[in-house]
Amino acid sequence: MNTTQHDYISSHVLQFHQTALRHSGTALTLVAVLQGQAQVKRFSRLAEMNAGDVFFVNAGEVWAMTSRKGCTALCVEVETALLPQVSYPFADRIQLVDSLVDPEETREVSLVYRDCIFLKDVLESYRLFNQEEMAGQRQLMEEKLGLTLVMEYNVQNEINRQFRSVSEDKFVRYYRIIDYIQTHLSAKLTLQQAAEAEKMQKSYFAQLWKQNDNMTFLECVSRYRLREAERRLLFTAASNGEICKACGFSDSKYFYRNFQQEFGMTPSQWKSLWTKSRIPDERILPPAEGQRYVAAQQCQLDYVKTDTRLYQQYLWLRDQPALKASSSLELKLDLYHPDNVLMLGQQRVLTWYGFDLLMNLVRQRQLSVTLQIRMDCLQEEQDQQEFEELIAQVYARLGTRVTKNWKFELHSRQPQELREAEKLCGWLRKKLPACKVICVLA
Repeated sequence: MNTTQHDYISSHVLQFHQTALRHSGTALTLVAVLQGQAQVKRFSRLAEMNAGDVFFVNAGEVWAMTSRKGCTALCVEVETALLPQVSYPFADRIQLVDSLVDPEETREVSLVYRDCIFLKDVLESYRLFNQEEMAGQRQLMEEKLGLTLVMEYNVQNEINRQFRSVSEDKFVRYYRIIDYIQTHLSAKLTLQQAAEAEKMQKSYFAQLWKQNDNMTFLECVSRYRLREAERRLLFTAASNGEICKACGFSDSKYFYRNFQQEFGMTPSQWKSLWTKSRIPDERILPPAEGQRYVAAQQCQLDYVKTDTRLYQQYLWLRDQPALKASSSLELKLDLYHPDNVLMLGQQRVLTWYGFDLLMNLVRQRQLSVTLQIRMDCLQEEQDQQEFEELIAQVYARLGTRVTKNWKFELHSRQPQELREAEKLCGWLRKKLPACKVICVLA
């Protein structure tokens, strides 16, 4: 197999009409579509992906791809259990955002841009991995790719979906509970039992669970049971009755009802759809041929600007782990500094990637931040709408607890801009009542 293999990362370019069914095991899998279109199956969900799209497969999921006219895709697998735990203590349990594979969902401006940046990193890493002269630096490159995956793309799905602040000890407890669920799927699992296993009062356990997960405890248990049932259905010769018992469903009718509700068909129909009727024709391209497709996709991303002031501020802050809430540091972000703006003809493209990363760090470390806004950059109605949309989205993610540490400075150079600043000031105070907002006439 012509694949690059390192300590915890492997990558290859795949050409196919139909791929084989895969079970991701303990690895996170990233797939970037380089050419063509493909339908992606993940668990019970199907999504259409086009060239330039990126999707993730979290550990333990069953996935596959089909394409009517043929497709070329870059696949990167990261064994998260082998990642440097010092750099990210929960790397082996990270769950990446599902919206990447659901075009129906509204995606944040920052997240869309983040896709581009991350894809650029992935493509560059693949290219360098396959250059003999870079062999001595491969460990550094794989660390960059692996840690980018778990740190810079740290948008969690199964836990903390509302982006509430959750302490590290609660994270640890949550993961222990998930482990307990996964190792006791065949048993009758109740909230009371899980609370006792964690030596917690039922009421406190319920509160902790609500803080960490959008699903109820029983909904979560059911999801893990269905995920394991699908794995056994598609990858073993076990009968439906054996699967029902092994996955802890109380009876076959309950199993069939839950399975059909999640997958839209019976277990036998799902097995027939994804095994009997599928003949994979995938082939792994030699590195030299794969690089041609990677290089073509890189050309499509040349507009993406990575050397922005916001991104450099993020890198600096990330490397200062000692800076916590108790620090006297005053973090000032000039969102519309020329270094954060890319002009494509007459169109202004804002590099929200660095801002998104910075806000995650600000949240994690409970820092105070001053956001400086140049009103001359919000002269067009579209510009102001984009800014308001971004702020609304970030607030929805982070909540009042984080944004109370924000301060806005609206900088104007002439009376007309000052009048617009006062209007925006009113909107910000209404949207973010806990924030401080001032107008500055330069």
